[in-house]
Amino acid sequence: MGRTADAPGYTARVPNTEPFLVPGDDATLESILAAAWSLLERAAAREPEDWRWPVLASVDPGEPERGAADARVVVLRRADARAWTLEIHSDARAGKLAQLRAAPQACLVFHDRARELQLRAWVDASVHEGDAIARRAWDALHASSRRAYLAPRTPGEPTAAPDANQPAGFGARLPDAAESEPGFAAFAAIVLRVRTLEWLRLDRAGHHRARFEPDPAGGTPAMCWLRP
Repeated sequence: MGRTADAPGYTARVPNTEPFLVPGDDATLESILAAAWSLLERAAAREPEDWRWPVLASVDPGEPERGAADARVVVLRRADARAWTLEIHSDARAGKLAQLRAAPQACLVFHDRARELQLRAWVDASVHEGDAIARRAWDALHASSRRAYLAPRTPGEPTAAPDANQPAGFGARLPDAAESEPGFAAFAAIVLRVRTLEWLRLDRAGHHRARFEPDPAGGTPAMCWLRP
């Protein structure tokens, strides 16, 4: 992907999106933090952004042979710059929920190949099932997403043959609102409160790296440059 010089940053040419100005060589910490949250909010709003599909890394104490580490790609559903929170969704029967309940500290890794950006977010996770937060998230889901939560069997269960785990009768069509409502019992919204953000921009002339932490009192975030 090409990029064009444009002080104080450069504009990455990303297919099917409006050009987004990424802070460049003379960026300030404040402009980088604003750009990070702006990209997160764009990704959560269903823009075709790479950051819509981060990797969530968690601790799995039940699998010592994996070194107590586990990771998977998730979909970013919500980003709130004011509250420093992110949101993802999961089947309530999935193994990662037990992991996050046992060890809520996790890390999200976002990578933007076109813009040559990496963002890491260290978070504290809270799982919501059947409450107002889960209901708000569920009501906003498209039918194609709701259908996944009608899966008749537990995700990750061993099977003797390939099994799409699709609900009977909905392989070729989407459920309507009433038909999909039973899936709410298997739905979980996971709110991720960000403790630290770390930004890395790759550049042949020299990489840029910075760290940001929210102020618990709601004031100015702590921020500093890091050597890449």
